[in-house]
Amino acid sequence: MIVTNHLNNMIKNRKIVFLTSFLTFFTLSIVFAQKPIPVDPMSKGSWLLNFGFGPGVPVFGNGSGFGPAGKIAFETGMWELGPGVLTLGGEAGFSFFAHKFGEDWRETWINMMFGARSAYHYGWQIRGLDTYGGIPLGIGFCANSYDDKPGHDNAFPVYPYLGFFFGASWFFTNNIGINAEIGYNSTYANIGMVFRIQ
Repeated sequence: MIVTNHLNNMIKNRKIVFLTSFLTFFTLSIVFAQKPIPVDPMSKGSWLLNFGFGPGVPVFGNGSGFGPAGKIAFETGMWELGPGVLTLGGEAGFSFFAHKFGEDWRETWINMMFGARSAYHYGWQIRGLDTYGGIPLGIGFCANSYDDKPGHDNAFPVYPYLGFFFGASWFFTNNIGINAEIGYNSTYANIGMVFRIQ
């Protein structure tokens, strides 16, 4: 009897979870469908938040070989400049590198970068498209570990974080899109998601 009641409760709970999930998805679909995709996603006063992953840049020698990296950035439209918008914001990135030199030496680098960023955005009057280029400027921190057969050591260099980037976003709803960047900052290239807040 107890087992039967327990099974009945589990089935009832699954139905409630399924119904709640369906109603949430249905409601979000209606909300997104009612808002048109913007012609110029970045405008004065808009906020964009994006994140992406790609191959890392070994900034100032803090890495060797191939290393995975990620970045998160936010920007807000500050000034209309010609047909586009100039933004200010910030970004944070990380990267990890590990490399073995011969039989005796292995080295790893973990980088964390924090900086301000500014970019010029232009949408080309194409619905959902945002293209941009800009620069980051900040500071980076590295945890460098290296060892050979005689011993092991660590170093923690601090370095300037600077570079350039070019990117594009395509919004498939009013608020959500895909984003890609290339350049030289925390990554050589990255791809991810972008969210628009107005």
